Amino acid sequence: MRRFIVFSLVAVVLLTPFAVLAQEPGEGGLIIEASTRTSANLTSLIPIRCSGVDCSNPGALIFPGLFNVSPETQNYDVNSPVAPDAAFGTDYTVSEDGLTYTVTLRQDWTWSDGTPITAWDVYFTWLAIQQGEAIGLSSSFAPAARDVVGAEVIDDYTIQFTMAEANCQVLSRIGVLGPTPAHAYGWTPDAGEDFDWASMIGHEMDLNPTVTAGPFQFNRLEPGTAIYLEANPTYPYPSNGVGVMPEGYVFLDVADDNVLNERFVAGGEGEPNFVREPNFYAPILEAAERGDVQALSAPGRVWHYVALNTADPNNPMNAYDEEGNLVPREEQGYHPLFGDVRVRQALNHAINIDEIINGPLDGNGTAMVAGTIPSAFTLHPDLERRPFDLDTARQLLDEAGFPATGSPLCSGCDGLRVATEDALYAEPGTEFYFELMNVGDIRNDVAVVIQDQLAQIGIEVEVVVLDFNAMYDDNMGQQTFDAAVAGWRGSLPFDPDQRSFFGSEVDIYGEGYGFNFGSWYNAEFDALGAQVNTIAGCDEQARKEIAWRMQEILYEDPPYIWLYAINSVYGAANNVEGFDPRPNFGNWNSDSWVVRAQ
Repeated sequence: MRRFIVFSLVAVVLLTPFAVLAQEPGEGGLIIEASTRTSANLTSLIPIRCSGVDCSNPGALIFPGLFNVSPETQNYDVNSPVAPDAAFGTDYTVSEDGLTYTVTLRQDWTWSDGTPITAWDVYFTWLAIQQGEAIGLSSSFAPAARDVVGAEVIDDYTIQFTMAEANCQVLSRIGVLGPTPAHAYGWTPDAGEDFDWASMIGHEMDLNPTVTAGPFQFNRLEPGTAIYLEANPTYPYPSNGVGVMPEGYVFLDVADDNVLNERFVAGGEGEPNFVREPNFYAPILEAAERGDVQALSAPGRVWHYVALNTADPNNPMNAYDEEGNLVPREEQGYHPLFGDVRVRQALNHAINIDEIINGPLDGNGTAMVAGTIPSAFTLHPDLERRPFDLDTARQLLDEAGFPATGSPLCSGCDGLRVATEDALYAEPGTEFYFELMNVGDIRNDVAVVIQDQLAQIGIEVEVVVLDFNAMYDDNMGQQTFDAAVAGWRGSLPFDPDQRSFFGSEVDIYGEGYGFNFGSWYNAEFDALGAQVNTIAGCDEQARKEIAWRMQEILYEDPPYIWLYAINSVYGAANNVEGFDPRPNFGNWNSDSWVVRAQ
């Protein structure tokens, strides 16, 4: 039977009813997840002190969030029938000014030691994140620490948050503020902020969290070997409505990707029966094609692009002067090649994305259109990627004043393109040559393919491999570069306000540089970005329509060469029943899985 599932586009996927399970809760076998992201250097399993998937993946199974993103909608949905794990918040109301959120909490949930979970545990989380480095705060909580400026317990099951400003992304801030077991740290409401917050660092709860509340609870940690969880028999919100079926969940350390794949595909007693987003996945997909395992390959959150510097690399300049005035674009100057939008459009036509995806990515990627990951709830429904069309690319380059008049770069290639007096920003005689930086790995393979492809139309590319700091701090961050193959990891839910990458306010070079490396500027884009998360009432359809126009602008006036989103792969052994992965949520219902004896 064919068990390999591929999602080329994200759509709502209807869940099939769970099969009647012969086992009783807690008797459904052991889930063993293999990962090369080992537990050897684990710092803490407590969410607010956890940085990295080595702790966040197990932490998500033993601690509830306040609100969660739905695998169906890829957005926050408080009343969603499908969630990666039940959330502690059940509903919320918003004040007219959009600054105050009053959250109603569940009343039938206890910590694993029997202590009721209350609003005070959520308040303790909020107080803790205000301490920042004093508690070793995870960087993922920094936005919440910044934007949630107040919290007040109304009663044991109601808490009120005050925001710094009204914003439709508020749930992304308060959603992470799940309860932390205050009593396990010795905190009481009487203590308030007057508490030894530094005592949270190195506390027993870090690596031996005996007080938890998820579908699984902590059993033990063997650093460098595994993290062992066991079923929580009192968990009140199992995804199957019956109970937590597996007897436990093990996060097994595996030496490297090759060993991980070999052990997972081979299977057997004590071997991994679940893998999540492995770095090297071809053997898993091949095994799925043979019917030896189950697998899902779907567009993920990591996406790659070619950043293009649109400003003069010899004259880096911030978008705003010291008085906060927008610097006229002419003063920043223009890149001699990429300052002309026709050139950027031509490059998007000249890149054969299918060749890249089927080459370096071995088929496991999804073409991007305009800066929005394929799983985003705001993805434009009609916008399609610029077609691979060398004739159109040639025409645009000719119009931009770069005819193919030099010597061919390869057999059958166009002559090297050389600027004429018609070029907007290049001196006549300037050859169409640029450096394409990357940090190695698969991105270097992609850069080499792009080098070959652009040579076909008379563009000479020199591929340069740098270390991370050299590329970002010394080149892109200084805005002195030509182009770079780089990547971003999209948030969940995807933030439609993409000014953090393309807005004028992050057009900053030097120390403390912003992420608008190429000094791209579009006034309409800036204005729409300011609206999409502040629109009155946060109507989702209205936000989508704004986001769609922003994507159209990124398509028409591209700051990047749009490449692809890397597909995420999730795999389970054939004896794992109930495996029902969704894009970005491979184990959302793992509390209902039954691992049959082989």
